[in-house]
Formats: sequence, structure tokens, C-alpha cells
Amino acid sequence: MHRSRALAEAGYDPAARVLRLRFVGGGLYEYLGVPPEIFEGLRTSAHPWTEWQTRIKEHAFRRLD
Repeated sequence: MHRSRALAEAGYDPAARVLRLRFVGGGLYEYLGVPPEIFEGLRTSAHPWTEWQTRIKEHAFRRLD
């Protein structure tokens, strides 16, 4: 993942289609039902925050910490 001022790290479980994102300001979230191509877009985007805003935040999620 390219550097982002908002997203600290990302992980993805393709079998479960779960994306985990840790935000710079705090908070670890799981986004459910995320297709692999969306994670790949986040991973390769020059603007990860834009990917989150346009393709990820609409998915069901839960906060882990």
C-alpha cells in the first residue's frame, strides 16, 4: 500500500473476503464481503484514502479495538 496520511496498514483474507484496516488516528476495522479486486485496488492505488472512500466504506464493518 502506498503511503497514506489516514491509513496505517491493511491486511486481507481472500477466503473470508475480509479486509482489515488500521487508521493512523487509531482504530482497527474489519470490512466484510470485500472482493479481492477491491483490495488489490487499495494495495496498488497511489491514493489509498480515495479507494477507501469510493469502494470500501460502503461495506459492512466492525471495529476491533
